[in-house]
Amino acid sequence: MPQASIQIIWIRSQNTGALVYDEYMRGKTKDGNVIHVGIVDNDPCSLRMLALIVEHASPTFQVIWTADCAQHVLEHCLYDQPDQRANVILMDMALNEESGANLGCRIRKHDGTTGIIGITAYPASHYRDDCINAGLQGLLEKRTLSDTTMLTQAIKNAAQGKGCDSSFTSVHNAHLRCSTANDCRSPTSRELEIISLYAKHKSTEDIARQLGISTGTVFSHIHHALPKLGVTTRNEAIQACQTMHLI
Repeated sequence: MPQASIQIIWIRSQNTGALVYDEYMRGKTKDGNVIHVGIVDNDPCSLRMLALIVEHASPTFQVIWTADCAQHVLEHCLYDQPDQRANVILMDMALNEESGANLGCRIRKHDGTTGIIGITAYPASHYRDDCINAGLQGLLEKRTLSDTTMLTQAIKNAAQGKGCDSSFTSVHNAHLRCSTANDCRSPTSRELEIISLYAKHKSTEDIARQLGISTGTVFSHIHHALPKLGVTTRNEAIQACQTMHLI
């Protein structure tokens, strides 16, 4: 059986300070047939276990990155070099900032090549329709992952751009639908305008006066923008918008 060189790196999460699995199985298998996998889960322990499960599922699976927040996932999807991008993303459905389905839809609007598989600790029926509508390629329950047969097939199908079953559409068709639809949350033009003014060191009172709205309305716009960006503070919103070139 082909063997891969293994390198394990643990980094500290910027969100929680906890140690987070960063890279696993650096290097290609002898036959060069590698599927790069990214994993998203807000629980560092789950990240570690999922990475181990994926690595043991097939010698051709390489966990190239893990992330515990939406902003880091978007940065990987938008800015990683082609040879460093994940072919398949395993995404937990219950993230802190927003649902995995919503994050998957945001990725799918801009990405027509990466397969996305939802994973959940709850019955799959809770999220199945959301995953289909968001353009994901499959949904697996975490309790089933100990039997790696289903996981292996799901990852291989998603890497080929296929749905895991007939209910899930292909990566290409999902991208075509999501890229023209308005079913994913994204900051409105007014929300981005306010974030841009904060980035220019304007005070809330200055922004309200300039836009002819109340300070309460300014705060309301920011409150609605934060979960759309996968962040929890105004400064993080500014950083996220600058990183994604939204402002």
